[in-house]
Amino acid sequence: MLFSTMKNTKILKVYDIVKTSFWFTPCLILSLTILGCVSLLFIDLYTNLNTVIWLSFLYHADAGITRDLLTTVAASVMTVVSITFSITIVALTNASSQFGPRLIRNFMEDSSTQIVLGVFISLFVYCLILVRTTDDFSNGAFLPGLTIAGAIAMTLFGILLLIYFIHHVSLNLQSDSVIDNVYQELQYSINQIFKQQKEEEDTNTSDKTNQYKTTKDTKSSDKQFEFKSHSCGYIQVINYASLTSLMTKLDGHLNISVNPGDFIVNRMVVMTSDIKQFSEEDKQTLHECFTLGPKRTPIQDPEFAVHQLVEIALRALSPGINDPYSAIACIDKLTAAVCDLTQKNFPEGLTYDDNGTERVIYKTTSFENLANIAFDQIRQYSRTCLAVQLRQLDGLIRIAEQANHATHWSFIYHQKLMIEHELEQQDLVDLDKKEISTRLQTLSKRLEEA
Repeated sequence: MLFSTMKNTKILKVYDIVKTSFWFTPCLILSLTILGCVSLLFIDLYTNLNTVIWLSFLYHADAGITRDLLTTVAASVMTVVSITFSITIVALTNASSQFGPRLIRNFMEDSSTQIVLGVFISLFVYCLILVRTTDDFSNGAFLPGLTIAGAIAMTLFGILLLIYFIHHVSLNLQSDSVIDNVYQELQYSINQIFKQQKEEEDTNTSDKTNQYKTTKDTKSSDKQFEFKSHSCGYIQVINYASLTSLMTKLDGHLNISVNPGDFIVNRMVVMTSDIKQFSEEDKQTLHECFTLGPKRTPIQDPEFAVHQLVEIALRALSPGINDPYSAIACIDKLTAAVCDLTQKNFPEGLTYDDNGTERVIYKTTSFENLANIAFDQIRQYSRTCLAVQLRQLDGLIRIAEQANHATHWSFIYHQKLMIEHELEQQDLVDLDKKEISTRLQTLSKRLEEA
């Protein structure tokens, strides 16, 4: 995967900007279309395809009719382009109002929309180029039959693409599809982030952990050199590999106190080191390892997609939307994600040089952090929606079936206590109390067995 192989954080950020833009893919398609149009024109001009018998039908056409046809196609395509843009804007507006403004990123990342915009704009430019190069149709000096056939083929393809685009947008505006797309991004982001961080760590951590503790104890009393940020913004990427290489060269140790996704302000301490003196060049290198931006991204932030699902659930529970079924769908996806997290080994937050000496300590996310983000806010906002609270209890039961560590059971136990306390404050009928009691008993049994 491209994500896991790229180590340069600048490339990672550029790649993220490109894939969530409406300009790169259309411009790429437009460039390829112009190149294809010019190539076909040269083939028509210099290869004498009009002498080939089975292609002769391409070169026997009325010049005036052909030119009018190309002009009509260009005008019609421009109308379709405006319709496509209108549909896209409507989809973005609906996503922003119903699912939250941060979900616009997911719609912009949709490659189908980018390709559709690129194809229709390219078809319009293709026809313009062809009309301009056929000024001498009237004297019959040059008839680019193959190029005209390309315009007809692109027009037919564009009609099919328009039908697909309308179908695609209709599917993508459904809440279940939006939630599932965010869940898929969550799974992909967590897998790639964990894989990337694991590659920075050595698999033999037992001896090195002891070595780290000894080193830390001996240096804890020394005054640490503090690095302060030069600007404010969200940390989007941290280049741990470059930091490790620099500390190896300087034979030092670095402690990073911030995480990707954190918001930092000017003059905030972001890392400390046991090295007392750094050259200006080394200081600049250290600061360049932190890529800041105006918003959070999922590049190295596993909490990003979790917050997206939580945001959809909270909006669904708001009085203005009042859609508990979407909130329940979010809980189901979050439960599945937490169940997968119970089977993962979380990065320990240490990087080593080739000699086995730890060089960088950095903050990592934990199971408790991700799991609590997935449950806390929804639990707090669902105090008046019993169906959502019951589904959270069902989710805890599913997680308990796969839990295998003390941190897993601790999370389940505390969430159970908080949900149980909030349910006790409500005036419920006997049937509802029975539903609650059944789930709580099942969950208590799982905890006792653990």
